[in-house]
Amino acid sequence: MHFQKITGLIAATFTPFDKRGNLATDLIPRYARFLQKNGIRGAFINGTTGEGSSLTFLEKSILMEVWAKEQTPDFKVIAMLGGTSQQEAVQLGRKAQEWGLSGTAVTAPYYFRPAELTQLVDYLAPIAGAAESLPFYFYHIPLLTRVELSMLALLEQVEGKIPNFAGIKYTHHNLMEFNQCLRFNSGRWDALWGWDEIFLAGLSMGAKGAVGSTYNFAAPLYRAIQRAFDAGNMEKALHLQEKSIDFVHLYGSFGGPAAGKALLKLSGLDCGSFRAPVASLSGQQLKALESELIRQGFFDLIDALSDN
Repeated sequence: MHFQKITGLIAATFTPFDKRGNLATDLIPRYARFLQKNGIRGAFINGTTGEGSSLTFLEKSILMEVWAKEQTPDFKVIAMLGGTSQQEAVQLGRKAQEWGLSGTAVTAPYYFRPAELTQLVDYLAPIAGAAESLPFYFYHIPLLTRVELSMLALLEQVEGKIPNFAGIKYTHHNLMEFNQCLRFNSGRWDALWGWDEIFLAGLSMGAKGAVGSTYNFAAPLYRAIQRAFDAGNMEKALHLQEKSIDFVHLYGSFGGPAAGKALLKLSGLDCGSFRAPVASLSGQQLKALESELIRQGFFDLIDALSDN
C-alpha cells in the first residue's frame, strides 16, 4: 500500500480550552482558517503540543470529529492516537477511519517501554490496522518516550506486517539516521521532520515535509527558510533559522511548552491554558515574553514575511 507523501508544513496544534479548562471546540474552525491563511498544509492533533497525554478518550474523540470537518484537499488532519494504551489507540483508530481523517500516528509506549523492535511492531500493528485505509505514522520522539530503537531497522521490520505504514514523524537529532530513513528502499516511506529550531538541518538532509508546534504562529518564517534553501541562498536561510533559534530559546525561561501556547495567544489566537503539571504563564510572565519578542523583532519579522 502506497500513500502520497506529505510536503510543506503541518502544524502540531494546541488543544483549545476555555477558562474552566474544558474543550473549546468552537475555536477550531477559526484555528484552521488561521493556519491555512499562513500557508500551513495540515494539522497534527492530539500530539505532544496538543497535550494528548492529558486528554480523556472522549476529548480526543471529540477533537478528531471536529477537526475532521476542517479538512480540504489542501489541508490534512492527522490524529495522534496515543502512546500507553494499545486498546484505546485501536478504538480511536476506528473513529479516525469512520470520520475520514487524513492519517493516524502513535508514539512508542513510554511507561512499559519496548526493549526491542519486535515488541514495538507487535504493539503498532493492531493500532494501524484499526484504520487500515489511512496512512499510519510512527511518531519517533525519544526525548520524551525514552525509546531509542533504530528507525532504520523499524522500516525493515514493518514490511509485510503493517500494510498501511506510511512513514515516521521524526523528532530526533540523528540527522544521519533521518536521511537513511528517507532513502531506505528507494525512498518508499515518508519521513517528516519534527525539530523546528533546526528546520534548515532537516531540509539539508532531504526533508520535504515537517510537523512542528512553532508553525502555529511562525509559519511565514519557516516558509521563508524553505524558499531561501530552495534558491540556494544558504546565508539567508541560516540567518532566518537563527531567528527561530532565538525565540525558541526563550521557552525555557517562560514555562517551556506553555510558552508556545502563550505565543499563539500573542499572535491572536487564545487557546487557553495548559493542563497540570505544565504551569501556564502568569499575566506578568506573558507581558515579559511579549516584551522580549518585541525586542527580538519577532512580530515585525513575521508581519514582513507574511506579505511574501
